[in-house]
Amino acid sequence: MRTHTLIILIALFFLTNLVWAEEGAEEWFKKGIKSVEEKKYEDAIHCFNKTIDLYPENVPSYSNLGYIYSIKEMWDEAINAYKKGLAIDPGDIHMHHDLGFALYKNGMHDNAIEEFKKSIALNSKFAPSYHMLGIVYIEKKMFDQAIPMLKKALEIEPGYPIIHCNLGQAYKETEKHILAADQYYQAGIIYLNNKNREAALLAYEDMISCSNEIAGIFLTKLYPDGKTSDIKTLSLPGKKDKWYILVSKMNVRKSNSINSEIIGNLAEGSEFQIIREASDNTPLNSWYLIKAKSGISGWLCGIHNGIVKYEILAPDKPEKGLH
Repeated sequence: MRTHTLIILIALFFLTNLVWAEEGAEEWFKKGIKSVEEKKYEDAIHCFNKTIDLYPENVPSYSNLGYIYSIKEMWDEAINAYKKGLAIDPGDIHMHHDLGFALYKNGMHDNAIEEFKKSIALNSKFAPSYHMLGIVYIEKKMFDQAIPMLKKALEIEPGYPIIHCNLGQAYKETEKHILAADQYYQAGIIYLNNKNREAALLAYEDMISCSNEIAGIFLTKLYPDGKTSDIKTLSLPGKKDKWYILVSKMNVRKSNSINSEIIGNLAEGSEFQIIREASDNTPLNSWYLIKAKSGISGWLCGIHNGIVKYEILAPDKPEKGLH
């Protein structure tokens, strides 16, 4: 009877201590959260470590430590914290994702892929892990694997412009330029709707490298009034040292005006050099005084309504300069 009573008392003692420990851990945890909010990260690390000392099974403390170490770009420490948390709760979707991100930033791409896949296995609708898989596959130049991951991420979260941009990059790397331009276009529209013109301009620049036509359409969205004061000119430095090729047939005119007399025609694929540019050129409309390889000289509207009508001739076709 006495032995049984002693066992009960010992059990109550440890239970009471456990309750006290958990209560103390909760206070340290709250202090840690407050320190994070105040961006006092060293204090927060101390608080979460104290929480763990009192309550080693407190998974959120490991997750928060991983988050802080990630902010500080202490990737080894972040990885260690996330792994400890996952050892207690292997079903934490977000921690698998966050561990994957830390591994990716630490250059451990294959390990990162494993963690993102685990996150998706736990929740097939978790878009961030599909997105990160796409990014990792792009860096590994595994574009055929990247594209379906990014498409899946957009299927779940269609309003994220950065995913459109990354999918555009994957398409561009596989030389699917129209598909790439379309993704950059969709990203640009979202940025415009979100009042982020700076990001929209960057998306426009990506469009130009893929499709002049789609870039031209987007330019009318950027500048419905035709004013283009905050965009870089499409004119290229050192034009006189380069050869160009037309992507569509064009009229050559006597002066830099659409109403000017037509003095000749150039077919698609015609090669020419630029002698000088019109002084009032804009990204929407640009005129160039040119000399074609065929011998004709005159003014050419190289950019019309934002659509660029020429490309730089491939560098493997060296030509002589103008004389």
